[in-house]
Amino acid sequence: MNIKHFVAASATFAVVLAGCSNSGSSDDNKKSSESSNDGQKQELKISAAASLGDVSKELEKEFKKDHKNADVTFNYGGSGALREQIEKGAPADVFMSANTKDVDKLKDENKAHDTYKYAHNQLVLIGDKNSDDASVKDLKGNEKLAIGEVKTVPAGKYAKQYLEDQGLYNLVKDKLVFAKDVKQVLNYVEKGNAQMGFVYETDLYTNNKKTDKVNEIKKADLKKPITYEAGATSDNKLAKEWMDFLKSDKAKDILKDYHFEV
Repeated sequence: MNIKHFVAASATFAVVLAGCSNSGSSDDNKKSSESSNDGQKQELKISAAASLGDVSKELEKEFKKDHKNADVTFNYGGSGALREQIEKGAPADVFMSANTKDVDKLKDENKAHDTYKYAHNQLVLIGDKNSDDASVKDLKGNEKLAIGEVKTVPAGKYAKQYLEDQGLYNLVKDKLVFAKDVKQVLNYVEKGNAQMGFVYETDLYTNNKKTDKVNEIKKADLKKPITYEAGATSDNKLAKEWMDFLKSDKAKDILKDYHFEV
C-alpha cells in the first residue's frame, strides 16, 4: 500500500470511529434524558371552590400516594369567578365547583369534560358566638347579614333564594354585606363586621373540630340539595386521573371526614 492509499484509509477509519463514538454518546444522552424524565414533576392545576380549602389538601395527600411526581397547586375562589377565569384562558386542569351550574356551563362550551357530582353540602345561618338570636328577623338597627356575591358565589345565590322563599329578603336586603366567598363571610361574622351570615356547614370545621368563634343558628331548608360538581378542563393526563380518584372510596371517605355528604 502506497502512502497515498494509507492516508486515505486512515482518514476513512477515523471518520467511522468518530461516527461510532458520537452515536454511542447520543444513545447515552438519550438514556440519561429518559432516566431524568422518569422522576420529573408533573403539574396539576386545580381551581377549587373556597369551601374546599381544607378537604382539598387532604385529598391531595391521598392522591399523591399513587402519583408521587404530581405537583398539585390549588386556586381557590367563588365558583362563578373561577369559571369566568377558565373561560378567559386561565390555566386549570380541573375545576371543582360548589354547584353544578358553572361546571355545566363550561361543559356546554366544550371547556370541561369527564364531569362528576362528587359531594353535597348544607347551608347554615351563623351569628355572633355570644348571641342567642334565632333568625335574621332578630337583626337590629345597623346590624349586618353577610352572604356571598350572588353572581359568583353559589352560597350567596343559595342564601338569596332561601331568603326569598321564606319571605325574608325584603326585610334584610338593606342589611346585606356581600363577600367574595364563604370564607370571607365566616371571617366577617368572626370579626364582628357582620352579626349574621350564611356559610356552608363544612366551613364550621377545621381539622375536624367545630369552631367556637361563631354560633350556628340554624340550617337553611332549601328546596334543592346543594350539589358539588367537578370536571377536567384540560387534556392533562393527571386531570383525568384526579377525576377518577374523586370517584374512589378513599376520596369519598375523606369528604365524609370533612362533613360533606357523598
